[in-house]
Amino acid sequence: MHGGKRLKRSGINRNRTVFWSAAILAACGGWKSALAQEWKLESNLSQRVAYSDNLLLSRDNEISAFSSITTPGLHLERTSPTSRIALDGRFEFAEYLDHSEFNSQDQFLSLNIDQAISERSGLQLSAAFIRDTTLKSDEDITGKFLDNSFRFTSWNVAPAWGYRLSPLDQIAVRGSYKQNTYDTNEKTDYQYFGPAIDYSHKLTELASVTATVGAYRFIPDEPGDDYTDTISTLLGYSYRSSERFSISGGAGLAYSMQHNDPGNDSSDIGYRLKFNMNYLMNDQTSARVSLSHDTEPSSDGDTVVRNRASVGLSYKVAPLTTLGLDVDYADNVDILGFEGSSTTDEGTSRYTSINPSVSWRLTEDWSLNADYRFRYRLFDDSGGNASSNSVFLTLQYSFPTLIGTE
Repeated sequence: MHGGKRLKRSGINRNRTVFWSAAILAACGGWKSALAQEWKLESNLSQRVAYSDNLLLSRDNEISAFSSITTPGLHLERTSPTSRIALDGRFEFAEYLDHSEFNSQDQFLSLNIDQAISERSGLQLSAAFIRDTTLKSDEDITGKFLDNSFRFTSWNVAPAWGYRLSPLDQIAVRGSYKQNTYDTNEKTDYQYFGPAIDYSHKLTELASVTATVGAYRFIPDEPGDDYTDTISTLLGYSYRSSERFSISGGAGLAYSMQHNDPGNDSSDIGYRLKFNMNYLMNDQTSARVSLSHDTEPSSDGDTVVRNRASVGLSYKVAPLTTLGLDVDYADNVDILGFEGSSTTDEGTSRYTSINPSVSWRLTEDWSLNADYRFRYRLFDDSGGNASSNSVFLTLQYSFPTLIGTE
């Protein structure tokens, strides 16, 4: 299933126009309903210069280079008493000194719509489009080593409807569709979609219990009719004492049914875990923690169990100076008992990123960030390891915010 080059089906893109048309029509409807309300336009321009001693984080093809990334960005928002629409865009123009084969022009777009239908119900829609390269993205970092940079396109649409059953109970029905397409046979295009139902019950003004049931299908773009269906549940608890502190977590089960054409079916069951915390300790210091153990789609042609951990710290040493530290970890080791889908044919891998930074607010419009990032990847099954050191310096100018009413 995973050996050699893959032949990709041409039909994987046929639904793209339908979903994006639906997203655009929903957006247009939201804009119309928000007429005669407030709108805001924020924009900025940043220039980043960087150096890395191993651009591809590769074991066998270590390339060091200086780079320049110019990024204009915008945030457009319209609000009314019953609706909010936000459109964010970022366009990156990346150039690499003495390595022009890595140059790229990349786009990042996201749309979020909230529309109240009545006092008890509302609609939401989120959509995103990403056109990037594997050189700059860590989305599927636990996959195999790559000796080159490849372009990929990712887009997703997620509509939802929420209804307040009572002052203490709320339910939401939502759906999601995601598609990733890669310009290489070394990765597998895929579709991942399905519905879910969320329920929450307030225990007190500060605490709630939650429950989620979802069903998802993963379809890799490979010859044959292979796919994987996953039914997942999650029971959780959330507590928010104030705007300064919130914590939530949950545990559940995931039952996966893998269909391998012709007729070779298999199944397994495993655990899901989620944990999130945000803590504003004081006016100077804040912390965030995120942990998860879950089944995710991957470009290796299978769903993969991944453990993820993310920690962020921020400390304001002066009114205009802030220190930061971000640590991220991911692996595809199924420590809680999934069988059959815990690793891919590429073996077990681990990824770590450590990113200290310092930022200065030079003026009301100008800011400067300096970052250092260390990355490390390890393949346990005789795949070796790789590391990289990178430094970044980013200067950003924020244009005056435009605010108006219609």
